[in-house]
Amino acid sequence: MADRAFDMPQVRHDYIALTGGFDLVTPTLALKPGVLRDTLNYEVSVTGGYTRIAGYERVDGRPSPSDATFTHIDVSALGSIVVGSAINGQTSGATGVVIAIDGLRVAFTKATGTFQVGENVRIGAAVQGTATAVPGVLTDARTIAMYNNLAADVYRADILAVPGSGSVRGVAFYNGDLYAWRDNAGATALVMHKESTGGWTTVALGFQLAFTAGQPAGIAVGNTITGLVSGATAVVTAVAIQTGTFLGSNAQGIVTFASAVGTFQAAEALQVGGTTRATASGAQTAITLLPGGRVYTDQGSFGGASTARAKLYGADGVNKAFEFDGTTYVPITTGMLPADNPSRVKVHQRHLFLAFGSSVQHSGLGLPYAWTLLLGAGELALDDTITDWLEQPGAQTTGALVIYCRNSTQILYGTSSATWNLTRFQQDTGGIPYTAQVVGSGYVLDDRGVIELSTSQHYGNFADATLTANIRPWLRTRRNRAIGSSVNREKNQYRLFFSDGSGLYVTVVNGKLRGCMPVAFSHLPTVACNGETPDGAETNFFGATNGFVYRLDAGTSFDGEPISATALLNFATQGDSRVRKRYRKGSIEIQGSSYAEIQVGYALSYADPVVVDQGVAGTYSNNFSAPYWDSFIWDAFVWDGLTLSPSEIEISGTAENIALRIDSNSDFFESFTLNSLILHYTVRRGIR
Repeated sequence: MADRAFDMPQVRHDYIALTGGFDLVTPTLALKPGVLRDTLNYEVSVTGGYTRIAGYERVDGRPSPSDATFTHIDVSALGSIVVGSAINGQTSGATGVVIAIDGLRVAFTKATGTFQVGENVRIGAAVQGTATAVPGVLTDARTIAMYNNLAADVYRADILAVPGSGSVRGVAFYNGDLYAWRDNAGATALVMHKESTGGWTTVALGFQLAFTAGQPAGIAVGNTITGLVSGATAVVTAVAIQTGTFLGSNAQGIVTFASAVGTFQAAEALQVGGTTRATASGAQTAITLLPGGRVYTDQGSFGGASTARAKLYGADGVNKAFEFDGTTYVPITTGMLPADNPSRVKVHQRHLFLAFGSSVQHSGLGLPYAWTLLLGAGELALDDTITDWLEQPGAQTTGALVIYCRNSTQILYGTSSATWNLTRFQQDTGGIPYTAQVVGSGYVLDDRGVIELSTSQHYGNFADATLTANIRPWLRTRRNRAIGSSVNREKNQYRLFFSDGSGLYVTVVNGKLRGCMPVAFSHLPTVACNGETPDGAETNFFGATNGFVYRLDAGTSFDGEPISATALLNFATQGDSRVRKRYRKGSIEIQGSSYAEIQVGYALSYADPVVVDQGVAGTYSNNFSAPYWDSFIWDAFVWDGLTLSPSEIEISGTAENIALRIDSNSDFFESFTLNSLILHYTVRRGIR
């Protein structure tokens, strides 16, 4: 008898690379099977695959929750020890805060010292038991991940919101420090805060004193000025000359100081070492800020040397623009009427640019305090409200300033008022406020979607392209909710944030779009920023409606809330959409560095409910949207810390195509990457 094994259909394998990102509009058969039809809280990895995003955590300068560690001891008896107890060793003096109890094993964090075997374990002075064993090695990956998360929760509770009321109105990462702005408790003033090891601290803005008739010897930073009439004294922290010069005996401007002994009066002579150097043109005033603005910042220097230290410049649409060097806050007076309250600021070509509605104004060359024509200041009038701007390489040897309005785009070439050349780039494409960023090329959100602006050899020196056409239905409902943007250059990502908590991560590598992926946060953002730490690491932050500031790409949760993630693949046909296949199993390659769990489900034949082989009762969607949650066959897979591991999936069913869905929901899983999928199948007959 012939060996009937040769009559069995051959098992075939279909390798599917998980690439392409999110696509809502391309027809199913025209779309690669590794593209996603539905997704949440995944990002396109620069090395390929889809990565479940990292979490975010609150910050105020105190130890980060994600840096928390834990240890454990075994005790003879628990006594009154419960989760949250502060325990101590009577002999060693060791201490800790209990995060978990498993039998007689007590896990704790905030450990100081080392418990000793045989010593009494106490709460305060009350003995609860004795230590019978000191830390050994925990081998259960899931337990380790859970304990790390519980330790993070303890540290998280120490971190507080920015003092005040209402939403966070601005965040900036400058010179290695994080700053945040929020209205005070009575919403009568905007207050600037700085992170510290003890939490948020108020930045003292100091005092200002206007002067005229500056004399040749001048006033310099560090001078002690004395009021000839009042006798008040103060050490000068900044001198902002707005017009004239000390050499010409006609300098006008302001001096700032942190504090004064006495109070300076208007019209009195200001002396240094007994010599009159200027005349006070007003009384000293404390620098205060009106509430209600949205702080927009930029960093730059005007010294002309590469070693010149950049300063922080800002505007909020309510108060005067400002300069800040980490210590001294200097209001910048432009003389703009009826209100000197710019909404945008930019350091460009050694000029300070400010936006007032549809008016672009710039300071003199290298003179951020000078706003007169005689010193090189000027104005560029546009016909639309300015929403954002960014610097890009230009056609000349110097960069160009791209100025986004709500419905148009302008490009400013040149190096000073003598060579400015303002050119209209687009009449019908502009930018939504606070969404312009540079990641190699320039990116901004417009009504058409995310627009890339890149240099070109063609006339005009720039070309633009829309990157989000494939997710236009998703973006159309959110574009008017955009509140800010940031970049993560380590991941080559442009990021958008929306007021409903959603966001969009756009990954571009070597000028090519790798994919756009939606995210959804548990807290509602109001402002965002990115920066670089002194050691060169990328860092991203956002401020929220609840007054907290959060650091992105940190931790395993959304500040203690679980991260729910979904990746629904396009229907795969194994190269033939009219032939039925019997699906036998699958394998998903997962990469990561810690414990994770995924749930995998699948739908057959466009999730057609008449396909009995699916074997699950429930409602299916038979259109191009994702099948419902309960229309899948579910299996839970535990992945225990290997850096690269396949998860073998049991699949059973016959159909012309199959779509897999991969889900996770946890507050203690580290990020992991889904690299590829391999499907095992045998060919059946064609569809009749």
